[in-house]
Amino acid sequence: MGECSRWCCARSSGSSRPVVFTHVSSPVVRVLAGTGACRLLLDEIERLGASRVVLVSSATLTRETSLPTALEHLLGSRFQQSFSGLAQHTPEQAVAELADLLREVSADAVVSLGGGSVIDGCKGAIHDLGPGAAMHLAIPTTLSGAEFTASAGITRGPGRQKQASVDRQAAPQVVILDPEATRHTPGQLWLGSGIRALDHAVETVCSEVQDPLSNRLALEAIRRLRSSLPRCQADGQDLAARQQAQLGAWWAALGLASVPMGPSHTLGKLLGAPFGIPHGITSCVLLPAVIAATARADPDRVAPLAPAFDVHGPELVAPACAQLIAELGLPRSLSAAGLSQADLPTYLESIPREWREAVAGTF
Repeated sequence: MGECSRWCCARSSGSSRPVVFTHVSSPVVRVLAGTGACRLLLDEIERLGASRVVLVSSATLTRETSLPTALEHLLGSRFQQSFSGLAQHTPEQAVAELADLLREVSADAVVSLGGGSVIDGCKGAIHDLGPGAAMHLAIPTTLSGAEFTASAGITRGPGRQKQASVDRQAAPQVVILDPEATRHTPGQLWLGSGIRALDHAVETVCSEVQDPLSNRLALEAIRRLRSSLPRCQADGQDLAARQQAQLGAWWAALGLASVPMGPSHTLGKLLGAPFGIPHGITSCVLLPAVIAATARADPDRVAPLAPAFDVHGPELVAPACAQLIAELGLPRSLSAAGLSQADLPTYLESIPREWREAVAGTF
C-alpha cells in the first residue's frame, strides 16, 4: 500500500452515511466525514468513556443557530455546561475562563463547535489544565484546519501577539466534518478560511522540508479547493461542495504537522492579531505575493504547484491564485483587508526586512 498505509478507512456504509477514517500519524485519531455526521457525536463520546462534557461554541453560532442546543440535547445527561466566550484570535483571558470552567465542572471531554479561534481556545484550555485533562472532540464550521494540529495560537499581552503552545494531548481525538454544521457560516468567513487552507497546501509543497505524502495530499487539496470554493460561493447550501472543501482543508492541514510553513504564515501572524484581521483574509492578501516572490527567486520550488493550478509554469501560479481570490470576491490588498495607511509602517517594521518591499506592494 506504500504511503497510503498511513490511512485506514474504518467504516463505510455507502454514500448516504458518514465515513470514519483513522490516521495513525496525526494528533487526530478519527475523522468522521459526511452529511449528518454530527449525529454520531454521542456514539463517539460513549466510545471514549466520557461522562461530563462541556460544549464550546462561537457566540454567533449560539446566538443565531439551533445547532449548539441540538448538540446539548443529543448529549443528554453527559452535557454539563456551554461556553461561548472565545473571540477572534483567541484572547488569553477567554482561554483562562474556559480552563476555570472545565476545572469547576470536572469535565472529562470538550466538544469544540466553530472555527479556528474556538478550536484553538479549547486546545489552549486543555493544555493549561495539564496532563490527563479533558479529551477533545471538534466539529469545525470553517476551513481553517485548526482541528488537525496540536498547536494552539493564543493572543497574549498588550501587543496582541500570537503565541503558540503545542500539546498533542490537547489536540482533538475526533474530528467531525459535517457540511450541515457549516451552513450558517458567513460567506466571507467560509471562503476566506478556504484560502487559508489553500495557503497551507501551497506552503506544504513549497516547504524547505519535503514530505512526499503531505505533498501528494496538498496538491489534491489545491485541486479540490479550486473546484469547490467557487461552487460554495454560487450556492451556499451546496452541501456536496462544502464537503469537498472540508476534505480539501483536511488534506491541506496535514502538512502543518509534517513540514515547516513558509513566509505567508509568518507574515500573516504578524498582520492578523495585532491589527484585528482574520487569518483567512491575511492569506488572501499575502499568499499571491509570496508565491510570486518565491517563483522569481527559486522557480523549482513553485513548479510542482503549476498542474494543480492548471497553468504551464511557476511564474503563472501567483496570477492564478490571485484570480481565484478575485473571483471569490475576497480582499486582495492590505487596505481592502482593513489595514490603515497609518498602521502600514508599523506592520512593515514588524516583518523580516527581505519581505518588506513585496508586502508593501500589496497595499
